[in-house]
Amino acid sequence: MKEIQNINFRSSEDSNNGSNNGSNNGSNTGSNKKPKPNSNHIVSEFPRKYYCYRHRPDLQKARMTNEPTMEELLKRTESLPQDEKEKVQAIWSLFETVSAANRLITLQGIVSKCCLNQLAFLSDNLKSIIRIDFITVLPQEIAFHILSYLDAISLCHAAQVSKQWNRLSDDDVVWHKLCEQHIDKKCPKCGWGLPSLWKQKKQKRRRPTSANSPVLAICGPTLNFQRNSRPPSTPSSASNTAPSTPNTSGYDSHDEIRTSQNPPTSHQNQYLRPWKEIYSERLVLERNWRKGRYHVRVLRGHTDGVMCCQYDDCNNQLITGSYDNTVRVWDLETDECIQILVGHTRCVRALQFDDSKLITGSMDNTLKIWNRHTGKCVKTLACHTDGVICLHFDDHILVSGSADCTIKVWNFNTCECYTLKGHQEWVNQVVIFQKTQLFSCSDDYTIKTWDLDSRTCIRTFVGHNAQVQCIQPAFSLLFPNLNLKKGGSGGGDSRKSSCTRNRIELNDCNRESSHPVIISGSLDNIIKIWSIETGECLKTLFGHEDGIWSLAVDKLRLVSGAHDNTVKIWDKDCSGECMHTLYGHRGAVNCVALGDTKIISGSNDTEIRIWDFKYQQDI
Repeated sequence: MKEIQNINFRSSEDSNNGSNNGSNNGSNTGSNKKPKPNSNHIVSEFPRKYYCYRHRPDLQKARMTNEPTMEELLKRTESLPQDEKEKVQAIWSLFETVSAANRLITLQGIVSKCCLNQLAFLSDNLKSIIRIDFITVLPQEIAFHILSYLDAISLCHAAQVSKQWNRLSDDDVVWHKLCEQHIDKKCPKCGWGLPSLWKQKKQKRRRPTSANSPVLAICGPTLNFQRNSRPPSTPSSASNTAPSTPNTSGYDSHDEIRTSQNPPTSHQNQYLRPWKEIYSERLVLERNWRKGRYHVRVLRGHTDGVMCCQYDDCNNQLITGSYDNTVRVWDLETDECIQILVGHTRCVRALQFDDSKLITGSMDNTLKIWNRHTGKCVKTLACHTDGVICLHFDDHILVSGSADCTIKVWNFNTCECYTLKGHQEWVNQVVIFQKTQLFSCSDDYTIKTWDLDSRTCIRTFVGHNAQVQCIQPAFSLLFPNLNLKKGGSGGGDSRKSSCTRNRIELNDCNRESSHPVIISGSLDNIIKIWSIETGECLKTLFGHEDGIWSLAVDKLRLVSGAHDNTVKIWDKDCSGECMHTLYGHRGAVNCVALGDTKIISGSNDTEIRIWDFKYQQDI
C-alpha cells in the first residue's frame, strides 16, 4: 500500500508513466537512458509543455475551493474497510497507469456501469471542475484582446473575480481601447458616446499666432477690399450664432490629453492619468446629460434681448451680442462681465471669434473686426446696403448675409469681396463647409448650397413651410439610424456641378459611413435633417410649440432654442424624441451655444442662462 500511495498521486500524466517504469526498471535501464528531470525542474522550466491545465503546479491554488484534493480523498478512504480501501486505491493506481488515449475508453466503460444517482453526482461536480480560468492561462496579449470586447460595467465586474483578473481588467491597454470606442463619438455596439473635454486643456498647448497669418493681416490698416462685379442675384435674412461644427478650423476629436490638471514642469515627473480614470470622468458627465441633471446660472448685464453668442471652451469665456448695440465678454469662472465693446449704432445680430480676433455684424449695415485681447475695433467693413444678419469665417474667408438679400464673401488673402445672389428674402444664416462650399438659409423658406470656387448655387433644399432661421452641418455618425440613400434628389433641386457629382471628402470623419447632413430649424416649428449629397429630407423632428430660432450640434447631441421660451436637447441618433426640455426663460430663445459640459442660451428677456451638467453630483 505504501508503494501504491507513492505512485498514485502524481499530478502529471507524462511524469506518472515515467515514474512507474523508473521505479521498477531504473537499475536495468539507467545506463542506456538519460535521467529524467525531476518535478521541480519541470515546474520551473516547462510548466505548459508537461502539464495539463488542471495539474499545473502554478495553478493549484487557483482551482475551485470546493474541489477535494487527493490528500483529502485519501483521508476519507481511511474509514473504509481494508478490502474496500485497497480496491479503491488500486482503481486509482491502475487508472493512472493507463495512457492518456486509453483513459477515455476506460471512463466510458465506467460511466456505462453507473446508476442515475451516480451520473447526477458526476454532472453536478463536473460543472465547476471543467471551467477554465482562460484569462490566467492565456498569454497576456490575448487576454487583453478578449477583455477589450467588454463594456465598462462588465470590466468592473471582471476586476472583482481575482487579483489576476483585477490587474488585467484595470490595465491601460483595455481602458484605452474603451476610450477610443466612446469618447467624442457614438459606439456602434452600445449606442453610447462620451464628451471629449479636450478643449478645456487645449489652451496650455496653443501655438502663438504667426505674424503672417490671416488673423493679423485682417487687423492691419492697409486692408482694402475690391468689389467683384459678379452677376448678382437676390435676397437674404437673419442669423444668430456662429456655428460650432466639426468643420470649424481647429476642431480635433482625437486630441486627448492624459496629463493632470496642473502638470509638473519636469517631463520626467509628469503624471499620466490612467485611462480608466479618464473614462470614468466622462461617463459621470454623460450620465448627467442623459438624466437631465444640471445646475443653472444666470448672467445679467444686457439691457435688451440677447441675439447671438459664442462660447470658448478653452478659456471658459462667453461673448454675446444684443439689441442694446453692445458686445459683452463674460468670464464663466466668475460669471462676471469683463469687457464691453461699443461701436455699433444698431443691434448686434451676429458674431464669431477665434484666438485673436472678433468679428461682429450689426443692423447698422456694417461688420466690425475687433482685437479680441484689447477690445479695440481695428477695421469696419461696410458693403451691405441693409443690416448684417449673419456671418461666418474660416481661415481667410469671411461670409456675411444681410437683409438686402445678398451674401458677401470676403477673401483676406486676395483682398477681394464678391456677392452671391439667389435668395429672395433676408439671409438668416451662412456656414462655410469644408472650405469650398457654403450653406445659407433664408426667409424665402429655402436652403442653398454654393460652390465658392465657381461662385454659383449648386443645390436648393425645399421643404420648410416657413422662414428658415438656422442651419448646422453635421455628419451621419450623429444620426446612425438615418437611412441614407445614394440616389434621388428628394426635396432639393437638381442643379449639378463637379462638386456635387463627386463624393464630398470628410477630413474629420474616421467613421464607417461618412454621409454629411445639414440640420435646419424653421418658424414652422420643426427641425429637418437633409442629405447634403442628394438634397433629400431624411428626418423631421417635432417638439417645439413655436418657431425655432437657433440650433447647436456636436458629435453627441443636438440642441435647439425656440420662440416658445424653451431649449430642447434631442437624441443624437435622431430617433425623433426629445431627451430633455429646459425651462426658465421668459422670452424667445434667440441663440444657443453647446459645449462638452454646458448649454448656453440667450433670450429676449435679456438674460443669459448657463445649464451646467458638470458640477451636478452623479448619484
